[in-house]
Amino acid sequence: MEPVISVKGLCKAFKIYSNPWHRALDWMAIGEKRFEEFWALKDISFEMRRGECLGVIGPNGAGKTTLLKILTGVLDPTAGVFQVRGKVLSLLELGTGFNVELTGRQNLINSACLLGFEGRLIEERMPQIESFAELGDFFDRPIKLYSSGMYVRLAFSMFVFMEPEVLIIDEALSVGDIFFQQKSFCKMREMISGGNTCIFVSHDMAAVQYLCQRAILLRHGAIEFCGDAVEAVSRYYGATGLRNICPPQSEAPFDRAESGPDAPNPDGGLKPAEIMARNILGNGRRHNHGAGGLLLIGACVTDCSGQSGMNVSMLERLSFHIIVRATSEIIDPNCGIHLYDRLGNLVFAGGARQSGHRLPDLSPGQELVVVLTVQFNVQPGEYTFSLGAAEPSAVGGPNAGFLHDRHELLGPIVVTADPDKLLPFYGITRLPMALSHYRPVEMSPSLENLDSKGPCESRA
Repeated sequence: MEPVISVKGLCKAFKIYSNPWHRALDWMAIGEKRFEEFWALKDISFEMRRGECLGVIGPNGAGKTTLLKILTGVLDPTAGVFQVRGKVLSLLELGTGFNVELTGRQNLINSACLLGFEGRLIEERMPQIESFAELGDFFDRPIKLYSSGMYVRLAFSMFVFMEPEVLIIDEALSVGDIFFQQKSFCKMREMISGGNTCIFVSHDMAAVQYLCQRAILLRHGAIEFCGDAVEAVSRYYGATGLRNICPPQSEAPFDRAESGPDAPNPDGGLKPAEIMARNILGNGRRHNHGAGGLLLIGACVTDCSGQSGMNVSMLERLSFHIIVRATSEIIDPNCGIHLYDRLGNLVFAGGARQSGHRLPDLSPGQELVVVLTVQFNVQPGEYTFSLGAAEPSAVGGPNAGFLHDRHELLGPIVVTADPDKLLPFYGITRLPMALSHYRPVEMSPSLENLDSKGPCESRA
C-alpha cells in the first residue's frame, strides 16, 4: 500500500536580519551575506499510511507549526521532498476567509466554495454541521459576536463533515466544554477508523495518546524520537523537567541507616536475588530512557500468593517489586507506575510521592527495593504498564518530575472476571461509591392544604 504522506529529508531555513536595510540589500544581491540562517527543520523524514493518526509533539519552538505549514503548502521547504496524496484540510484553512459580518451559516457556504467543494455538498450537510456545532441561535448571527471557542466550534464542525482524506489538526480539540471535547474526540476516532489519515499537533499529551498510534517528538527542529505514542509522550515529559538538586526544606531528615542494602525486608518482600531471578526488564523488548542518575536494574510482578504472574482478577492486587540503583546523589527519589489500556489511554499513574511515602535519599552505588501494590479496580482486558524512577523537578509544579529511568511497554497484564457472576461495576475504573436508601416522610395535611392554594390566595 502506497503511503498517503511521504516526507524525506525535509529542511527549512529562515533568514534572520539584524537590520531591515540588510534584507533589501540581500534582495538586490548587493555585497556579502548579511543574515544568519535559522534552521527550523532539519532532515525530517517519515511516512504515513491510510487510517493512521500521527502525533507531533515537542516544546515551543521545536518546529511543529513550520512542519504543518509546509505540508499544507503555506511554506516551501529549503531542502527535501514531500508528497501528500488526497484532499487535505487543516483547521487553519477552514478559519481562513471567515467574514465577521456574515453569519455562521453564510461563512460555511463561502468557505466551502473557497476550498473547492460543491455548494450542493455543504447544503446537504448543513443540518449535521449545525447540530454538531451546538451554537444555537448564534449559528445564524454574525460571527463577530462569537467567542473564540464558538469560532473554532464552527470551523471544526465543518471540518469533520467535509470528509477530507487527510486531516491536519493543530490544538483544536481542546476548545469548548468537556461535552463538546468528548464529542470531538469520538468523531475524530470515528473518522480515523473509517480510513482518514490524520496529523495531530498538540500540547495535550493525553489527547495525543488517545488519538495517535505513533508520534514524532521534535526538538530544535530535528526528530528526537519517532515511534509508539505512549513512549514519545514519556520521552517528552522526561526531557522537559529540570532536576531539583536541593532537598525539600519542609521534609524531616530521613534515617538512611534503615534504607541501605542491609535494611530489613518488609513482610512479604522479596530479596534482590529473587527479584533478579524473575526480572521482567531484561526480556529483550526493553524500551527505556531517562537521565540515568537513578536506574531500574530489576523488577518482577507477584500476585497475592507471592507467585510470579501478570494475571489478576478484578479488584485483586498485584505487587511490583523494583530494585533501583543510584549512580549519582539522588534527593527525594520517586518510583512509580503508569498503566495503559488497549487503546493506549492512561488509566492510572502513581508512585511514592502520590502515596505520601518519602523514599530515602541515595548516594552513588546505593540500592533500594520499592514495592508498589496496586489493586486492579478496572474492567476486564489487557493492559500494558511502565515503571519509572525520578526526582522532583525544579519547574512544573508538584506533579512534575525529572525522569532518570523509565521502562515502557511492559506486560501485558490480563485482568479477568467470572462471566457467570455479576460485575462489580461498568466502565474503565471503579470509583469509591456509597449507597443508602430511605423511605420518604409522608406529606403532612397542613402542607397538602397549603399546596392546593394558588400562589396569591390568602391563607388565614
